[in-house]
This record gives sequence, C-alpha cells and structure tokens, in this order.
Amino acid sequence: MKYLFFVFLNCLILNASLLYAQPYNKIVTIVDELEKSLSGINAKEETQRQTEISDLSENIQNLQVQVQKTSIEGNSNSQQNLDALSERIALLENKVYNLNTSSEGKALTGQLAHLIKELKSAIDSTRIKQVQTPPPLYSIKAGFLLQTWAQAIQEQLTAAQSADPKYASHWQRQLFLRRARILLGGEVGQKTTFFFESDAPNIGKLTGNGVKDTKFNMYVQDAYIQHTFFPELSVIAGLQLVGITRNGLQSAASLMGLDFGSFQYLTSSPLDNSVGRDFGINLRGFLFNERLEYRAGIFSGKNTNLYSPLRFTSRLQYNFKDIEKGFFYSGTTLGKGELLSVGGGIDLQGSYSALALDVMCDFSTGNLGSFTLSASQSFLNGGGSDNDSTVFTGLIPKQSIQFVELGYFFKDVNLQPYLKFENEDVNATVLKQVGATLSTLDLNNKLRSNQRFGIGINYYINGHNANVKLLYEFVLRNRISLNPTESESASNGMLTLQLQYFTF
Repeated sequence: MKYLFFVFLNCLILNASLLYAQPYNKIVTIVDELEKSLSGINAKEETQRQTEISDLSENIQNLQVQVQKTSIEGNSNSQQNLDALSERIALLENKVYNLNTSSEGKALTGQLAHLIKELKSAIDSTRIKQVQTPPPLYSIKAGFLLQTWAQAIQEQLTAAQSADPKYASHWQRQLFLRRARILLGGEVGQKTTFFFESDAPNIGKLTGNGVKDTKFNMYVQDAYIQHTFFPELSVIAGLQLVGITRNGLQSAASLMGLDFGSFQYLTSSPLDNSVGRDFGINLRGFLFNERLEYRAGIFSGKNTNLYSPLRFTSRLQYNFKDIEKGFFYSGTTLGKGELLSVGGGIDLQGSYSALALDVMCDFSTGNLGSFTLSASQSFLNGGGSDNDSTVFTGLIPKQSIQFVELGYFFKDVNLQPYLKFENEDVNATVLKQVGATLSTLDLNNKLRSNQRFGIGINYYINGHNANVKLLYEFVLRNRISLNPTESESASNGMLTLQLQYFTF
C-alpha cells in the first residue's frame, strides 16, 4: 500500500499544473488513468499474494506429512526432527501473520492460521507420545555394596573367671570386610525385571582361635526374576529374601542401624536358608489404591528327604503415607519420604510356625530433620512334643522376639543418633526343644535368652551411598553361676565402626 501511495502522490505532483491549465474533461482523463494504474497494481499484488498463500498451504501440507511420519517412526532422531519442524512452522506462522490480503484473501489466511494451529497441536501430541514411549525391552544396570568394619568386642567371661580377681578381661579386635556385594538389575521385557546379587562376607575376620579368614568366598545371594501383570499382581521366582518382619526385608544398604536385628534370621539355618534367602515363587501386589501390599509365596524350606512339605510365607502391609514399591524396604529415608505403615506375616512349614507384627514411622519434622521409628514383635515355635517330636523341635524353640530402633536425622549436619533394643525370650514348654529335663527347663530357657541395648550415631557423607556409622552395644545374657544348677546375669560390650559405599 505504501508503494501505491507514492505512485499516486507522484502523479499528483507531476500533473499539479494541469489542474488549472486544462479543462475539466482532461482532469477526468487523468483520474481515469490513475485508477487504471492502481487497479493494475492491486491485481498484480493480489496475484502475488495468492501465489504466496498457495505456496504456504503446500508447505503446511508437507509439514503435516512429516509430523505424522516422525510420530510413527519414533526413532532416536525424532526429537531433533520435531524441533526442526517447529522452527519451520514458526516461520510460516510469521509469514501468514504479515500477509496483507484483501477481504477476499482473509478467509484463506484464516484457513492457513487454522492449519498451523493444528500442526502445532500435532507436534505437542507427538512430543507427549514420545515421552510416554516405554523404555527399551532390554536394559541392565550394575552396582556394588562395600562395608568395612572395625570392632572391639569385650570377652564373655564365665562365672569362675569373673570371681577370679587375678583374671583380666580382654577385648577382641576385628578388622574385616563385612560385605562385598555385586549387584545387577534390569529389564528383559516391558513388564519383566530381574535382580542378581552376590556377596563375599567377612573377608579377613578372625575365627575363634584367632586365625584370620582371608578366603574370598563369593556366592550368589539373590537371583530372581519378576513379571508384573498389573499393580495388583506380580510373580517373583528364584532365590530371594524371605521374611515376615519389615526389618528382615530391608536393604542392607539403607539400614539405620549397622546391621539387621540380631535375631531376625534365627530360622535361616534351621530352614536351610542362605542369609534369609530361599528358593521359591512369591506373589506380590497392591490393593485399595495401592495402600495395601501383600506377599504370599511357596518356598523349598527345610528338606530332610524328597517328600518334605513345602514352606509357605505371607505378609500384609498397609501404607498410610508413601507407598513402597521396591522389593526391599528402607530402614530410614533421611527426610526424603514419609512412611507410616503397619504390617504382619506368617511363616509355616510342617510343625514350624512363626507370626510377626511390625510398625514403621518415618517423617519430616520441618527444617530440623526427620524422625524414624521401627518396631516388631515375633513369635517362633518349632512345634512337636515330648512324645512326638519333629525335625524342627530341637532347631527352633518356642520364643518371642522384640525389636525397636529409634533415631533422629539432623539434616543440616547430616548426623543421625539412634537407640536400639532387642530381646530374645525363649520360653519352651517342650523339653526336647531346649534339650532339658523338667528340673532344668527353666534354666535352659534362661541360658538361651538375652537382651541387647545399643546407642549409635551415623554420619551421612552422601546419604546411603557413602556414610560412617558408629555403634556401641551392651549385651545382657544369662550364664551358669558357680552353682551349676542356677543361672546369673552377665554382660559384655561391643563397639563397631562401619564405612559404607553403595551405588546401584
């Protein structure tokens, strides 16, 4: 339009003198010629605009085809292709916006603007679709756990040694590799995962006669595959951790304490387990808005012949706060989550039975830090009777076990002091469970019972990935007194320092 204005202005200037010198009809002729010139220019510009619109329309159609192709292919370069298409669409949108069309052309530019809007919507949909594209069917990741211990353990004295004023109590020292684990995990399908873990425990630990064990005995600790049909049902098959308490199913890398409860795996050896692991098939799922977790499995258990009964375990846990989806529970979240759960489980094979209840509370208290409480109550019984004993009768006496951990994490200084209490109370009524007579049953029950009190502090260099833990435990036990028919209380101390590095 600026061009037309200048043409019209020049014509007026060149012919200004004619306005007074020429007759009226000459003026009319000049105006007619101007109108013809303007009409010709308008027609030429309109034709050019129509050509531009036609080209833009063709470009938009080509872009539509490319967007569809990129969406279908979903290859590694699709993100770059989408970015390039977005740039081209932006340029087209700018051209359409700057078109100066006649009233007849405005409808066409409106259609072009609508097509561009659809293109941009298609681009956004493609991006979302590609973000939601499932990961590759095959993936693997590796990690390892390394825990080094330094210990000082007070000697357990007999009644005669304690009564001898000349006998000096000694402290045993230990420097060894508590755990050296290699971990492998990944996916072998869209809903199928696997986990493998090996361990070489207690490398360099001193045996009872003071000889250092330098053998590197690495064995398979976990090896299982899991297929998830839907959140309500997963099947886990292979060598896996079997437990009915929360502490017994926690990851060794995320414990708040130095180790699991001292009595968590009492049945491991009697049930032919390997550090709480057993061979079998486990069902797991989440119900009621994924708040209720269940585990139910059949395992090999204790075998005395080819016809031994199978072992059955089951556990329920209700999560009031965060939902825990991982196979291994966390011992403390260090303020990164909020846990409030109650759980319980049963463990059965032949005449053996166990029942457990537990509670976990882990939540933030604001800027100061976070609080952790874990507690459980277990009941174990090897069954049998004095007239009809079974293979479990002398392996697992009737008893109750209490476990409590209480700690507070100060996030500004990465320190977590905590207290620990454990109690094993053996109260067998079947004489064969503790190898007693009627007169020695109470004595034998006391000799098998003990308590542990601990106070510790953890320093987290980098959360569970790198930390230092120090724990002092006071072990209270019963021993034969100077009178061999009676028992008495005795105690000893244990100081442990742990350095941990973990990655997975």
